[in-house]
Amino acid sequence: MKIAVVLYVDEGMTDSQLAFKGDYLPEVLKHRLSAVPDSSVYYSVPAAYKGTLSGAPGACVRDDRDDISFWKRFFTEADCEHALKVYADSPFLDAGIVIEMLDLHRRYLAEFTYSENLPAGYACEIMSRELVQSVPDSKEALMPLGDAVRKNINQFDVELFYKDPDIRDKRLNFRSGDPREHKILENLAEVGGGVPPYVSVRDLIHAHPETLYAGPSYLEVELTGRCDLECIFCYRSAVTRARPDIDPGVYRKILSDMRGFGLPYSISLGGSGEPLMHGSFYELCDAALREEVVQNLVIETNAIYADDNFRSFIAEKRDPRIKVIANMNGYNGETYRTIHGKDYFSPASNHLIALREFLPGKESLYVQIMKINETEAFLDDFYDFWEKAGVTVLLQKQNTYMGRLKDRRYSDLSPLDRTPCWHLQRDLFILSDGRVAFCKQDIEGVCAKGDVSGESLGDIWQRALPFFLSDYRGEFPGAPDCASCDEWYTFNL
Repeated sequence: MKIAVVLYVDEGMTDSQLAFKGDYLPEVLKHRLSAVPDSSVYYSVPAAYKGTLSGAPGACVRDDRDDISFWKRFFTEADCEHALKVYADSPFLDAGIVIEMLDLHRRYLAEFTYSENLPAGYACEIMSRELVQSVPDSKEALMPLGDAVRKNINQFDVELFYKDPDIRDKRLNFRSGDPREHKILENLAEVGGGVPPYVSVRDLIHAHPETLYAGPSYLEVELTGRCDLECIFCYRSAVTRARPDIDPGVYRKILSDMRGFGLPYSISLGGSGEPLMHGSFYELCDAALREEVVQNLVIETNAIYADDNFRSFIAEKRDPRIKVIANMNGYNGETYRTIHGKDYFSPASNHLIALREFLPGKESLYVQIMKINETEAFLDDFYDFWEKAGVTVLLQKQNTYMGRLKDRRYSDLSPLDRTPCWHLQRDLFILSDGRVAFCKQDIEGVCAKGDVSGESLGDIWQRALPFFLSDYRGEFPGAPDCASCDEWYTFNL
């Protein structure tokens, strides 16, 4: 029974992303997967790929994603009974796991086999000829076949493969094509003395949590402390000293320092004030969008100033990295005023709805509502109003900033078991005066890690490593009081 092992190269991937610690991964994986019985290795490459695998024996060029049309063509050309899709940037791939998955697939005569708990870089997807033959032909480009099966799982004979330990809580896919994952995998290989077997990865991470501390992946930068609203949930009411507008030179230094990490990251313009009130707002956005390592530019706004100028800026850029989140806890003037203290509902909502034309898709424009007692009564009406307007709704957990604000929550969303804080591992919160707060809970900057005005973010990040390690081991830092915080499980971009 012929088995085709398909090393899958993602769109946009280059040979440099297929290298790990000096080795070319397709060659490494081909050798490693030779342990799969009755198998031959093929390469699925996108049409735009121009690397080593172009024209190589077994290379199959995709015009688009690996949808049903691709797999129908592949099964015909390879004349195989089963195909194993393996990502070509998987340096830790375990051939033993792949063989276990194939045994399960064959034993139960499955059409499709995959794992929900294994990271993508440790596992594979297995599809049979019967699966491909059962899906109708289509001239249109469809979603990847594996995604289509998962969305319609009851229509096919599917087997789920599970293997301990379950490390989904680490949010790692173990694929080295992503620079951040690449760095973490290099760290793990270094402390583990080589590629670790899957069964030991969790213990290895617990013994060396510093391997996860690759660099900041989410920056929240406060442009100003000014705002026209008096929201009942905003921590501006608890801040004792007025915040200035950020110096554009300090902001540009932040971007420059982030280049030093060489890792992709998201930047959020938020904090205690309304970012559009900064006099250089558009220039600061422009500067962020010029950075190749910026994956997302998130603008958190009350939408009062998201006027024609803002829409023109969005229309001119047409940059998919721009995400707009509007804090608007109401669907009419009355509900809005109850939460925000003033009635700007009409201009703010009109601005937000008008943005829909310039920010298409469900992942570019959001309206955010706080899940608190004061919004519970009209939550359904809120959803109806904004869904009809075509704006995606985000439901936000209230942050009391460790008791500084009145607790207005009507339900506790906290997990029963505490896990290491995501924010200490991934985030930096920079106040408009240049201080790098301990975290977002440090709203006054009393426990600041440093000041970016006179220090590099690289030095500040390394100085904070002991706090991350202490928290990871359950020895919670005392200033601020991490033990009393309930934001540890929330996860930013």
